[in-house]
Amino acid sequence: MSAPKHLIIEYEDGSTKGIEFNQLSKPFRLELSRRGLCPPPSVISEPLKHYLLLKWKNGWQEVMGVDKTPVELLRYYVLERMEEVGRMAFEVKGDHPVLLTINRLPKELHSLMIVGKKHAKVYRLESKTKREEGDKIEYVEYDKAERHFQPELDKQTEAWLGEIMDALKTELDKRGLRVEKLLTADQANRVKEYKDLAKALGLRATERQEDVYGFLRLMMENMAASNR
Repeated sequence: MSAPKHLIIEYEDGSTKGIEFNQLSKPFRLELSRRGLCPPPSVISEPLKHYLLLKWKNGWQEVMGVDKTPVELLRYYVLERMEEVGRMAFEVKGDHPVLLTINRLPKELHSLMIVGKKHAKVYRLESKTKREEGDKIEYVEYDKAERHFQPELDKQTEAWLGEIMDALKTELDKRGLRVEKLLTADQANRVKEYKDLAKALGLRATERQEDVYGFLRLMMENMAASNR
């Protein structure tokens, strides 16, 4: 059974609404598979179009997948009321901006790297504007519309990406693994190795563990392509 691309709901008046299938939660996809409507979700799926690598000031790193292209950071700001919540808006082609929330220490978020196939861009996040409105305080840490906010230079991006690739290569060598062989290994072996690699590299999932596995696979595909 081939993998579905969209889930379409038809209403009594004949109108329909749809959602991309890969945006559905794993429990929902599992229930659909039990009813014979789709294959069971794979633990390791094809890499998404882009991954966000979020880095905090204490070195903590999280991975979040965004299956859109292109992706560019529009704005990152922290709202402070009773608690602090970060809001991150991304510009994507032919669609409304993608809005993500950062609940874990949003004011401590240090930088963001958007990674795709053979390209990446880094944004340094630093509070430069404070706005107060009633009981709400907004700390703007990046805004594409403001001149004083700019993506990092290519050399900073290359340095961070090179650091990750070097660390990944070191861990692969330590385990006696070849990229090409790991990419074609059976799923059970890949999950085990990806889990160990993620732990060694300090990569954690913001929401879905599949995003970490997809990010590692994308890094290894880029590595394999550069070796050709």
